[in-house]
Amino acid sequence: MSVVIGHDAIHANVSHLPPGQTAGYTTGSADIRWTAADWHAHPKGVRICQDSGSDHDADVLDVERGAAANADACRWYPAAKAAFKAAARPGQRHPAVYTSASNVTPLVNALIAARITAGVGLWVANWDLGNAQAVAEVQNAAGPFPIVGVQYDNGPFYDTNVFSTGWLGDVSQAGPHKHATQAGDTVAGLAASRNMDPDTWLALQAKLGADVRALGSGPLKAGITWLSVNP
Repeated sequence: MSVVIGHDAIHANVSHLPPGQTAGYTTGSADIRWTAADWHAHPKGVRICQDSGSDHDADVLDVERGAAANADACRWYPAAKAAFKAAARPGQRHPAVYTSASNVTPLVNALIAARITAGVGLWVANWDLGNAQAVAEVQNAAGPFPIVGVQYDNGPFYDTNVFSTGWLGDVSQAGPHKHATQAGDTVAGLAASRNMDPDTWLALQAKLGADVRALGSGPLKAGITWLSVNP
């Protein structure tokens, strides 16, 4: 599984964000909540709901002190999942929950008690990890509640994270975009063009309704249709 480094910040610190993948807040006080101009400058930023779960179109619910609680996550996830499936906001990622490493077990137990037994991605904050350990946590993610991100550094203006590129790229959309292979294309090459690993890309093709058998794994013939959720 491929990963990418990303940084998250409140509105007051958006100007300090490095280039690349970002994350910001759709709710919260004026110093926290990103403005339309912030989102325009970072159109692919991960969208975080910082309150008790009012934004069902967000990518992530923030579960920590002063934000949402585990019980809020149990109510937010089904609504956010429905919004994702309906493409209520094209570009929404499959719903995930941000929480500390110490709260992962209580959160998962609460979800299971609410009959949510799989599907919730976890963005885990653990500032005791280094970059290599954070990368490994995401790359080795498995199970019904996979880790899609790890926040491993808390800086003065922004935090630093490792995100799964598969999770980042699996976004809701009104309808998939069609592409045609060129002679000599490979699954690895097409996956890399979308910043995804081959297995994740093929899984997305199956989800979108492409003919995965025709895509195969070797050099491809010209004219085979493949699909994407971004142009």
